[in-house]
Amino acid sequence: MKGSYSYAEPAATAPPLADRYDSADPVTWNGAQVYPLHSEGIGVSPTTVRLALRAVAPRPGVRSLGIGLGVDRGHVLLDGRRLRGVDVWSDAMTAGVELQICTTEADAAITLTPVWVDDSDAIVSWTGNYGLLVTREPTLTVLHCSTGVGPPDFGELVVELSLAVTPPPPEPPTEASRYQNALYELGVAMQSRGDEDQACQLWTQAAEFGHLAAAYDLGVLRYRRGDYLEAEHWWRTAAAHGDPRAMAGLAELLTRRGNTSEARVWRAARAAEPPVH
Repeated sequence: MKGSYSYAEPAATAPPLADRYDSADPVTWNGAQVYPLHSEGIGVSPTTVRLALRAVAPRPGVRSLGIGLGVDRGHVLLDGRRLRGVDVWSDAMTAGVELQICTTEADAAITLTPVWVDDSDAIVSWTGNYGLLVTREPTLTVLHCSTGVGPPDFGELVVELSLAVTPPPPEPPTEASRYQNALYELGVAMQSRGDEDQACQLWTQAAEFGHLAAAYDLGVLRYRRGDYLEAEHWWRTAAAHGDPRAMAGLAELLTRRGNTSEARVWRAARAAEPPVH
């Protein structure tokens, strides 16, 4: 099976892997580099760590398998608490689990180690033939984990690890943005009642304050009325700030007016925009 490593060395000649580690450096085992832990530097940016289960095959004497995640110079945010580390069990990783990491210094790092629950319900690590084989794929790291029970078996737990910068929370609305939105929504209400003149006035005010949806809708209304110069003005305003609908409308208007070269530019810009879901 892909990602499965299961080999045994003669007990008489090979001490347990855990007895061979004298630092975070790997030891050589059957020609492979086996690590006591996996470490990733994450710097000062808030980071999202994703752990996803690829395979799990606990051997007799192991009740649960997981990954222990620790943070050096930082903490895990979990349910409003700040923790130096957490244990993430295989059932929680089945659909993928994301953990938010906040750091305090530029050399902050996370460490990951296999953990397991034995027959006495104790959480165990760092014993026996314990270790990790680490492989790299284009967008993630794969941790092949052996517990300390029995001969080395790096197919017992296989976990995908990926890191991403946590996006900042959305900015709280300002008084100005609330005012723009209020003008826009009132304009929508006026249009739904059939009062397009009032809608135009309200959307013009909102668009002049920088409301892109108001600028786009204003362009649509002006276009339908045959006021192509005003439609171009407002669609151009919204398109210049990245509104893909305005880009498409502006390209169509420019084509109708014979300006096919600029229309192609806006169609290309529209095509480069990510799809809206």
